[in-house]
Amino acid sequence: MDDRIARIQVKLAALPPAEKAVLGPVLTEQQVSDFEELHGTRMPEEFHQFVTHIGHGGYGPTYGLLSMERWVSGGAGVNGKLAEPFPFVPDVHIAAWSAGRHGGAAPAFPGAIAVVYRGCTDFTLLVVTGPGRGRLVEVNAEGFFAPHFHNDPDFLAWYERWLDFTLAEHRNLTWFADQMAGDEAALVATLLNDALATRRRAAACTFITYPAPSASLPDVLAQALSTEPHPAVREMILRALSAQGEHGRDRLPAALADPVPGVRSLAAILMTTNTPQGRRLSPQLRQTLGNHLRVEEDRSVRDTIQRMLDHSY
Repeated sequence: MDDRIARIQVKLAALPPAEKAVLGPVLTEQQVSDFEELHGTRMPEEFHQFVTHIGHGGYGPTYGLLSMERWVSGGAGVNGKLAEPFPFVPDVHIAAWSAGRHGGAAPAFPGAIAVVYRGCTDFTLLVVTGPGRGRLVEVNAEGFFAPHFHNDPDFLAWYERWLDFTLAEHRNLTWFADQMAGDEAALVATLLNDALATRRRAAACTFITYPAPSASLPDVLAQALSTEPHPAVREMILRALSAQGEHGRDRLPAALADPVPGVRSLAAILMTTNTPQGRRLSPQLRQTLGNHLRVEEDRSVRDTIQRMLDHSY
């Protein structure tokens, strides 16, 4: 049995009572094999161990783990035949993440079971057939965004990361689907050196909620911003900088020279902060945006900057 099973059991027991960390009863081997025979597939080993040794349905991200009777949900229109391969490949679809709403109905996703319902028509799927077998992937049943994979290698790693983030008191677990495991040093190394844009983006996203970051993190994020080739990763670095407070926001003006208008607009938006009195813009950043407004050539960016200047104090 995987050593992580015991670790997960210990971490579940360590959660505070307020988490209400209750899982349904484990499944029997017969129940799992009956499901597999019915659908012509086999569960990934890590998920098989989880549901037969830890629990089945219950405590987990968003609204919790779905029970077996909801793994294949024709009513939600998210599943196709489990024996057919899932049509997307891990780690190669980051360009679609920032493409915006696709619109229209999306086809069902074969080769994957639904393990989490995230609200509206959003689901977390576990791939059971195809090149992404064993990986978790976010989908929208109506095609409002392109499927994108979690960075965790398998179900046990994904679930243990959820427990670790909860125990460490990450500031906002709504970002969980876009984040990754690792301490600050490991995340920085990924952000600066990893060959995959999907992993660099996940590392940057994790710093949005990372508890107790070091004082040097804003400088590291600014360094990463200056060398990052992918605009979707640069956008996430901007969000991470904004999350570091004043010292992070003071580094956002560097992005006003970005070649992508959307990145420049996001930088302007993130220079403001929400307060009970409305949106606040520091005098220094207000002057920076005013100066840039005079030289900005893109109309959408100019409109964004003007809006930030007009609707902040």
